[in-house]
Amino acid sequence: MRRIRLLLQESAWFVPFLYGAAGIVLTLITQVFGSYFRELLPEFIYLDLDSAASVLSSTFTSLMTMMTFSFSTILVVLTTYSSQFSPRTVNNFLTNAAAKHTLGLFIMTTVYGISNLFLVRTADEGVVLSSGISVMLVIGSIWAFVKFIQTISESIQAERLLSTLHKEALSVISNQKEAIEEERVKLVLKRSVHSFEGTAVRAPRTGYVRLFMSEKQEEHDVDFESVVAVGDFVAKGDLLGYWKGDEALDIELFQIGEVRSSIQDPSFAIEKLSEVALRGISPGINDPNTAIHAIHYIGDILRELCELPDGDFLHSNGKSDWHVKRKSLDTILFESLSPMKTYASSDVFVMGAVFEAIRMARIKAHSSLHSTFEDIISYFDDMIEWEKFHEKEQQYLKNKMSDAKKMVT
Repeated sequence: MRRIRLLLQESAWFVPFLYGAAGIVLTLITQVFGSYFRELLPEFIYLDLDSAASVLSSTFTSLMTMMTFSFSTILVVLTTYSSQFSPRTVNNFLTNAAAKHTLGLFIMTTVYGISNLFLVRTADEGVVLSSGISVMLVIGSIWAFVKFIQTISESIQAERLLSTLHKEALSVISNQKEAIEEERVKLVLKRSVHSFEGTAVRAPRTGYVRLFMSEKQEEHDVDFESVVAVGDFVAKGDLLGYWKGDEALDIELFQIGEVRSSIQDPSFAIEKLSEVALRGISPGINDPNTAIHAIHYIGDILRELCELPDGDFLHSNGKSDWHVKRKSLDTILFESLSPMKTYASSDVFVMGAVFEAIRMARIKAHSSLHSTFEDIISYFDDMIEWEKFHEKEQQYLKNKMSDAKKMVT
C-alpha cells in the first residue's frame, strides 16, 4: 500500500488518466442509453445532428485553447519553482491536487467531445444527448480553469510553498508518532557496532532509499538489521543490511529510486526548506526574509521531531525483529542549519533565525537530546566571526544564542 501511495502521490499523470477514461465511459453511456432518458430529461438538452456536431466541434476547439494556455502557465511556474525555490520543490507543484483535477477535467471534456463528434454521425435518431452533456462539462471546465488560475497564483508565492513543505513534514512525523503509540513500531537505542553475521543484502541499483517495506514482515521468523536509513544514497552493490542467522528471505525490503520521497523521511522536507532558505540568501535572489521564514518552519518541524528520542525503528511480529536505522538529530541539525552559516555568516538576522529555530526545537525536546543541542550551539558559536559584527549586532546574536541555550522543562 505504501508503494501504491507513493506512486499516486508522485504521479502527475494518474489522475488525468482516470478523467480521460471517465470521458470514454461517459461517451459509451451516452451513446448506448441516451434514448432511454428522453422522458426524464428536458427537451432542450437534446439537439438535432447538425446542431450537435456544431456544439461538439466548438467544445473541442475551446477546450484545446484552454489546455494550451494551462500547459504554458504550468511551464512558467515550473521554471519559477526551479530557479527561485529549489529543483526539489518542482514535484510539489506537479502533484498539486487542484492542478491535476483541473487538467483531468479538461482531458475528460476533450475526450468526450471528440469521441462523440466521431460517433454522432452513427446516431439512429434525429436528436442526440451528447451535446447537452458536453455543454455542462464545458461550464464545469471553465469553473475549474478559474480555480486553476487561483491555484497557480497562490502556489507561486513563497509563503504557500513553505507552508506546504511544513505540513508535509508534520504529516510524516505524526504518522511515525502514531505508529509508536499504537506499538506497531518501537524506538530502540542506536547500534554503533554491527556484527554482520548472516546473509548480506545489497542494493540492486543505484539511487536513494525511498521506502522500507515493513509490511512484508508478516509471519516471517528471520531477523533483519539495516545499516542504511530511509533517505540515504546507495550505489549498486552497497550493503543495505543483513539477515541474521543462516536463513535468508528472498524479498526486497527497500525501494530504491532516482529521487527521494518524504513518505518515511521527514528530513527530506526539512532539506527542501533549507534549500529554499539558501536560495533566498543567495546574491542572485537576495530575499533574506524568505530565508528567515523557511528557517522558522524548520524549527517548528524540529520541535515535533524532537519529542521523540534518538533511536532506530524496530518492527516486530513476535517471531522476528526487523531493525531499521533512523537519521540522528545531530545529522539532521547539521545538514539543515550549517549551510546557513556558510552563506549567511554576515547576515545577523538570518543567523538569529537559526538560533531561534534551535530554541523552538527545544520547547518539547526529549531530555536525551539536550547534549545534541548544546553541541550544535557550540558549533555555531565557534564558527561565527564575532569580530565582524558591530557591538549592537553582537548583542542581538548573543541574546538569541542565550535563548537557544535555555533548558526548557
